[in-house]
Amino acid sequence: MARQLAWIAALLLLGFAAAARPKWHELEGYTFERYIKDFGKPHRRGTVEHAKRKALFEAALARVQQHNSEGHSWKKGVNKFSDWTPEELKSLRGLKRSMKQHVQTAPERIHTVASAGGAPLPKFVDWRTANPPVLTAVKDQGQCGSCWAHAATESIESHVAIATGELYVLSQQQITSCTPNPQECGGSGGCNGAIAELAFDYIKGKGQQQEWTYPYTSYHGNSGTCQAITEPVVNISGYTKVAHNDADAVAHALAHAGPLAISVDASEWSDYETGVYSGCKYNISMDHAVQAVGYGFDYGLGVDYWIVRNSWSPGWGEAGYIRLLRTPGNTECGWNVDPGNGDGCKGQTAPEWACGMCGIAYDTLYPNFAKLN
Repeated sequence: MARQLAWIAALLLLGFAAAARPKWHELEGYTFERYIKDFGKPHRRGTVEHAKRKALFEAALARVQQHNSEGHSWKKGVNKFSDWTPEELKSLRGLKRSMKQHVQTAPERIHTVASAGGAPLPKFVDWRTANPPVLTAVKDQGQCGSCWAHAATESIESHVAIATGELYVLSQQQITSCTPNPQECGGSGGCNGAIAELAFDYIKGKGQQQEWTYPYTSYHGNSGTCQAITEPVVNISGYTKVAHNDADAVAHALAHAGPLAISVDASEWSDYETGVYSGCKYNISMDHAVQAVGYGFDYGLGVDYWIVRNSWSPGWGEAGYIRLLRTPGNTECGWNVDPGNGDGCKGQTAPEWACGMCGIAYDTLYPNFAKLN
């Protein structure tokens, strides 16, 4: 009983601390010392580290306040990343080299969703409100470039739940530690990046364990050693690719198939807090994997948006989610200028056309559920 009461008290303290953290409109006079307290930072006054982190924080705070004074459709805020270096922020984005030119997938395991025809699109799709639920809680990948493993796992969880009504919390660590990546697609594997296609190929052969039997341990950047897979609970038969660079096909897949694993340019997302994000440039780098879970319309702003689940903890963005501007057809396109440093495979350097805000329609797919084990 005493242990249970202590656990409840700790949760309450965490809740109070989170509630005390300032919103974007509460940053006037906000100081580094208060930031340290609000976010539990370990920086000791008088140390070199304290001075370094204070300078990073103050520069970030100035950028946030300047942005919020300019009337954009989204607001920036202070969060746990506000004192991180550019190198540390880059570790969050685990696509570091497209599968398209370098990895061949057997045709029986993949097909392309048509971009036209089919059932009409509803105005709103939001898989967060599904009953029974099809989304597990938002996770925190830590300082490990395992976003690809999180996006793949989240999508398997969702499609198993849609097919069976059973929502399992599956092991991201299994995919992070065990997925082979010989052609270095999206990076060299594990915390150094890979792509969801490889994760789905791996799970097709092995099945996936529940998180509690193979818990996530890569928060600090260690990919871990692959363990024996002894208790897989689900399996997939492959995956379905949505038509390349077709935003309408992405919307149809979200409405009629379910949540999607997607690649995006998240290089400027770290200080997003709320609103409909439209800050990606036309020359982008596809450097992050996330899960698209719906779309909708913001009546206050008068714009359409995509709903995207991130893996940077529930304390980031809108409870762990971001809304991206959704434009008609494929009007929002640009060049993926550096696939060799994003979602491409080793040796791939030619720029590629990418459509949708932050390239959301560029590389989109979902797993095909096979069975419960």
